[in-house]
Amino acid sequence: MKKSLLALLVLPLILWGQKNNNGKVFDKHPAIDIVDQFTAAWISGDTETLKNLTGEGFKMGSSMNNNPNYKGGDIKNLLGQSTWMSNNFVNISLKDRGQAYSDAIEYKRSGLFVQTFQEFIAWDKNNGFKIRTPFNATFVFDKKGEKIVRFWWSDNQAAWQKWNLSRQTIKNGTIYKDHPYIGKVRQIWYNLAQGNLDKVWKDFTPNARINDANSIDQEAKSLKEHQAYVGEVFSQFEFVSIDEVGYPDYIDYEGNGGVVLAWYNMTLKSKKTNKNIVLKFHSQHDFNEEGMIVLETLYYNDRLLN
Repeated sequence: MKKSLLALLVLPLILWGQKNNNGKVFDKHPAIDIVDQFTAAWISGDTETLKNLTGEGFKMGSSMNNNPNYKGGDIKNLLGQSTWMSNNFVNISLKDRGQAYSDAIEYKRSGLFVQTFQEFIAWDKNNGFKIRTPFNATFVFDKKGEKIVRFWWSDNQAAWQKWNLSRQTIKNGTIYKDHPYIGKVRQIWYNLAQGNLDKVWKDFTPNARINDANSIDQEAKSLKEHQAYVGEVFSQFEFVSIDEVGYPDYIDYEGNGGVVLAWYNMTLKSKKTNKNIVLKFHSQHDFNEEGMIVLETLYYNDRLLN
């Protein structure tokens, strides 16, 4: 009885530990060399090499396609895709991603496969858009292990969708030459000119951030930090005048919020030298849906303040 009980206890462990060797994995293999030749030809438009490396009944397609009726393409689609890609993209590269490398797998039941883990990078020569996406592929060889008969890949579809949108004309908002938000930006400079520092930031949210192009660390400042900086500047300079250059624009984006773009000449007088300096300003003020400023970005030459 004890022996039977022991056998019953050991049996699940034996079943759990069973393994079946279904093939061998290689990091160096003639099939990997063939795949490297194939991908080099594919991104360069070398259709003759692609013909020589593919076997009868070749099929290809994206593993990301979830259409139940999707059957992929054949050799004609491969050649057309390669030609189109080489005609429309430049600086195309398809290289191992990070520390990844290709595997050749000789399955006992399924034959020879090669799996790659790479990154695809290309520039659209028609509009300058850069595509960058992980690119994993599976290549299946014929019974002789000499010709590629299947080529299935997976990549980042969002990257390709963004590229596709880049080829279209898509409206992303409306530009206004006059708008209440432009008035709010003008009040910033008006209150600064009048010396009403307590009212300068009345339309900013308490957690608004300030980006100063002169900042060495390029980190946004808090509103409190920026107020201290402005106070320091006006302890050394007197405000003389500020004049718009051209006219501001308010861009109301299709998504949330919008931004006011403005250009100014600000004249300050040094309390130390009694000389005037002119700061050429470009400002960008981002508004939230409630009409409050959440981000201020400033471009000017702060060396003139030294």
